Amino acid sequence: MRRVGLVGAGWVARQHAAGIAAVCAGRAEVVAVCDPDPAAREAFAVEHAGVEPFGGVEDLLDHAAAGAGVDVLLVLTPPAVRDEVVDPALERGVALLVEKPFAPRGAHAVELVRRAEAAGVPLAVSQNFRWYPEQQWLADRVRSGELGPLHLLEHRSFQDRPQAPGVWRASEQRLEMAIFSVHLIDRLQWLAASPPRTVSALTRRDPASGLPGEQLAALLVSFEDGLLATMTSSWRARGLPTQELRADGEHGSARTSREHPMAGPALGELQLRGDEVVEASFVDAGPVTRAHLSYGSSTAALLDALDAGVEAPHSGRDNLRTMGVMDAAYLSASRGGAAVDVEEALGGEVLAGPGAVWR
Repeated sequence: MRRVGLVGAGWVARQHAAGIAAVCAGRAEVVAVCDPDPAAREAFAVEHAGVEPFGGVEDLLDHAAAGAGVDVLLVLTPPAVRDEVVDPALERGVALLVEKPFAPRGAHAVELVRRAEAAGVPLAVSQNFRWYPEQQWLADRVRSGELGPLHLLEHRSFQDRPQAPGVWRASEQRLEMAIFSVHLIDRLQWLAASPPRTVSALTRRDPASGLPGEQLAALLVSFEDGLLATMTSSWRARGLPTQELRADGEHGSARTSREHPMAGPALGELQLRGDEVVEASFVDAGPVTRAHLSYGSSTAALLDALDAGVEAPHSGRDNLRTMGVMDAAYLSASRGGAAVDVEEALGGEVLAGPGAVWR
């Protein structure tokens, strides 16, 4: 049984805890939580029997559950709070699952990956949106070869998502992409068979919101093998919410769609050239939502990798592709949409390729 510690006791900690209970029962259990806010950590401990609360990560790592320690640490802090959490875990050899984006900038992400690799410590990134069942269905259609070689990926998200004042997100210069559509970027690079090379992007903020960060982003990404991917994500859609991901290949097309990004029914559609449309439906069953299952599946994938002694599918090294695209998008937007090399966004790091690893 793997012992899990959580750094952060807020909303996302509860999603991870529910996911671990649903997906990793018998394999892992949450035994400790730390948060600088005494009320937050105590409330979490009251809600989750057997979880010991701590004020800081070093106390958690040294003394969790009467000195028994933890095997895996989930880092659920804002992106700016990484080194002070990650470094103590690296020193103690504790495997890490870090919330996205796992660093504030691309070059910093490269540094974290190198430090983890030098320490021999597994580092994974909680890109849980990969594990929604309709997205796994779409990935299966791609990897099976049904669609043939891909030439276009398109991801679209439209939601009305105002941000409440006073929370840490409301003061961030990097908002919509760093908070939400980093998930969409990750899905695109996950489906692609070769590394991303250039990104062109424009962003917009809602002047009436008073927020400094963007609430709309539009990207064009080119990959090494010629694949193109587009992403449009808006928090300013006042109606007709939708989430869609489409893959076009030489032999056919497939897409997934849903209204809400994290809950409710979803639809998968496949049409090979000249054939009828084949549909697949996905619905939540019971109180454990697909969002919970996606968080739990992210942890389970790390546990699988630890058991097998291999790199996790959502490793920090893999997620440099995601960080590179996102950072290049922000650079491109600051330059009026000019194309930016992903290598530049990663501080000169060259992404390995070609060839996606399918898990």
